Amino acid sequence: GTQIKPVSVFSGHTDIVEDVDWHHRDENLIGSVGDDKSIRIWDVRKVNPANSVHCTENAHEEDINSIAFNPVNEFLFATGSSDKTVALWDMRNLKCRIQTLRGHTDQVYNVEWAPHNESVLASCSSDRRVGIWDLSRIGMEQTPEDAEDGPPELLFLHGGHTSKVSDIAFNTNDEWTIASVSEDNVLQVWNMAEEIYADEEEQMSLDGNDKDTLDDDDLE
Repeated sequence: GTQIKPVSVFSGHTDIVEDVDWHHRDENLIGSVGDDKSIRIWDVRKVNPANSVHCTENAHEEDINSIAFNPVNEFLFATGSSDKTVALWDMRNLKCRIQTLRGHTDQVYNVEWAPHNESVLASCSSDRRVGIWDLSRIGMEQTPEDAEDGPPELLFLHGGHTSKVSDIAFNTNDEWTIASVSEDNVLQVWNMAEEIYADEEEQMSLDGNDKDTLDDDDLE
């Protein structure tokens, strides 16, 4: 059959490359992560480059399994790792992460941003859970009882699977509808309870006069 040769080959990772994502605003930028624990940003205008335009070594303590650029905020992206964490990064300063999301008890395999809300992020893990995070809640005060359920930015944990959850996807046409697949041979389509996200949307309206964009200060 017909074979298609690559336009360009990007070499630089020193171990298995686990995930790749295009930047949503800059058509020439692409990001990759892998078992070498590095994040690499590439410029596709360079043909067969030996080095990325930026590399963050030891970005996580263990393998990095996923990378996702925010569809609205051009500077923000997230990574998920076998070290059980999700990390948030600012493209303008990749020397260190701007936030660590902790809530999973096993390896994080995938992260994905919600198409309808730039502050909402989903993650899935070997702990059989799908986590829904709201970055606008970072730093909010909690009661001791609420703190037992996780940090304020952990909006919801879906526990319907009986094995490792390997992928997740938001429905781009129906807000808060999510699909997840796992190694128990099951694909689930599910919705968050309305009282959870309704409270969030009401609070966002009160806090920011229906603010549509996520300020850098919201992540600090």
